[in-house]
Amino acid sequence: MRILGGVLLGGMLLSAGSALAEDDASELRALKARLKQLEQRMEAQVRKQEVQTARVDAQMATKAPSPFDPCATGKLCYKGVSFTFGGWIDLTGIYRSRNLASDTGSVYNFIPFPQSKNFNTGESRFSARQTRLSVLAEADIFANTHVAGFGEMDFEGAAQTANSVATNSFNPRMRQASVEIDRTDLGLHVLAGQSWSLNAPSKAGIDPRSVDAPGVIDFESVPGFLAARQPGIRVWQDFGPEFKLAVSAENPQTSFFGGNTPLVGTPAVGPQGVLNPNVLVNLTGPGGSFFNNANNLSLNHVPDLTVKGAWDPRLGPYKLHLEGWAMYRDFYDRFNFANHDVNTVSFGGHLSAEIVPKLLEVQASASHGALGRFTATPFPDATLRQDGSIQPLPITAFLIGTVWHTTPSLDLYAYVGLEKTKATFSNVGSVPFGYGNPLYNNLGCNTENSPAATCNGNTSEVRQYTVGFYDTIFKGDYGAIKAGIQYSYNQRFAFDGVGGAPKTDDHIIMSQIRYYPF
Repeated sequence: MRILGGVLLGGMLLSAGSALAEDDASELRALKARLKQLEQRMEAQVRKQEVQTARVDAQMATKAPSPFDPCATGKLCYKGVSFTFGGWIDLTGIYRSRNLASDTGSVYNFIPFPQSKNFNTGESRFSARQTRLSVLAEADIFANTHVAGFGEMDFEGAAQTANSVATNSFNPRMRQASVEIDRTDLGLHVLAGQSWSLNAPSKAGIDPRSVDAPGVIDFESVPGFLAARQPGIRVWQDFGPEFKLAVSAENPQTSFFGGNTPLVGTPAVGPQGVLNPNVLVNLTGPGGSFFNNANNLSLNHVPDLTVKGAWDPRLGPYKLHLEGWAMYRDFYDRFNFANHDVNTVSFGGHLSAEIVPKLLEVQASASHGALGRFTATPFPDATLRQDGSIQPLPITAFLIGTVWHTTPSLDLYAYVGLEKTKATFSNVGSVPFGYGNPLYNNLGCNTENSPAATCNGNTSEVRQYTVGFYDTIFKGDYGAIKAGIQYSYNQRFAFDGVGGAPKTDDHIIMSQIRYYPF
């Protein structure tokens, strides 16, 4: 009996011990799961901070007197909403070897051939139009819901009354105006409003408020940098701290090329200008539509749809960002009682990397497709056949650049960029019709003051080679002052026609001084 009792007691003790061990294991698993969640949240916060510091338009907190109360983070706050002000006051100087009446830098598709008087006249200008102001308002409206509203403007607008004669009057222009909603617990983000197009490159993650733009003075940027700022809606999802996937629907527009006036042969009856006015590709905004009735708007009935994946892997002290995207576009017109519709898919990729941490960084981009309006050149998106049907114009673009942070205050940079297309035309009998027409008259392109009709070659390629530096002259409680100088060599090539394939170039020296008050 005693033996049986001992056996029973031993069994009870073993059972209790097993139960306690299971409870301890359960608690340990729960603690590990909680620890993993905390680690993920911390890593997400680190990545968010990296995106903030990677923005081209760096935001600096101000210590000036303000009606707002300072937050613990050093930003300005009002009723739980934090405000970050950004921007700069800018003076840009430009000298170029070819006169284009431009104060924004390179206008690649309009660099004049020797036929033009402008080819032999340089220009020198000052401009304050790159002055930029921005404000970011942020708030946590729920425990896991963050809202951000962003607005940005510059003075690159030019109404028909704008001039450089008396008061140099130019117009404020909306660059960005958007609201972003972030669910931190779900890793889900939604943005609506005007922002950079999703195919514009980022420096980290999916950053809708700034891009990995070449750090140059030239407002027209570098060939190979593709981007637009336009209204739309974007949704993206975080898959862990390193990978993000986004999709957007954005406002479409199409830049068409049409017309056919060859030097030899009989001009084809075409869908443009005096040759045939029956094609409808653009509309002029009617009065009361809030569009300027001097500007045309293309016909479009399908938004531009883009998908992008972004990957930011951890490589020790090195930062690396890789992304790839694909864009669906639809081009549309009406001719001879019928609508014409063509679909295209373009694609591209971007790399941003630190070769030497905090010292040397590089970026590279490549893209291909019907991307004319996104290019720096700019190229057309499509050309027209003589029956009004549409031919997309394929663009190939490359960009590579590097920035060397030689000292904490001095940055040196260099970029090389290229954008090119191929001749896109169809024959009407024996006469070509479209972009890059080999029968276009180019006989007068190299003779000054030749009639305009003797230089009709379409641009086939543009290139730029540029170097420059930025130096921080002052940085303190009252902001920062930066100054820089840049030199670029620009080339424009046209397709071969009757009389050859004309080409031209432009040397540009630019200087800039900026005051960052925030």
